[in-house]
Amino acid sequence: MNQPNEVASEVREFISRCKTVILSTVSGNGEPNASYAPFVHEAGAIYVLVSGLAKHTSNLLSTGQCHAMFIADEKDSVNVFARKRVSYTCEVQVVPRDAPLAPIVFGKMRDQFGPTIETLIGLSDFRLVELLPGQGVWVRGFAQAIPIHGLLS
Repeated sequence: MNQPNEVASEVREFISRCKTVILSTVSGNGEPNASYAPFVHEAGAIYVLVSGLAKHTSNLLSTGQCHAMFIADEKDSVNVFARKRVSYTCEVQVVPRDAPLAPIVFGKMRDQFGPTIETLIGLSDFRLVELLPGQGVWVRGFAQAIPIHGLLS
C-alpha cells in the first residue's frame, strides 16, 4: 500500500527523533519479553546490536520475528493515553560481521552512539540484527491510527 507523502514524512521525522526501539519478542515456548535497544536505520531496515546473553536476542534469533515500537517520551506528550507512536511487525535476521552492509551500519552506529559501539563490536556475544518492518500503524493521537507498511525510508 502506498503512503500519502504527508504520513510518510511524519513517520520518518518521528522515528528520526528516537534513539531506541522497544522490542516485543516471544521465546520458542511462547514466553513473552519486552525490551529495548538503541538502533539505526538503513535502506528501509532497522539495525540493533544486541548481546547474545539477552533474552530478547535468543527470542529474535529463534523465532525470526518481533514487534518493534517507537514511542514519544511521556514528558513530551500532552496526554499519556494518546502518546504518538509507530509500531511494526518485523522479520528478523542476523547480519554477519563480514557482510558488505555491516561496516555501513557500524559506521552509522558510531556516529549516533559514540565510542561505546567499538567496545560492543569487539565483544563476541554481540550480534548485528536486522529488523525488516512490515505491516504497522502510526498513531498520531486519539482516533488517529493510520495503517502503514515498511519503514517509509
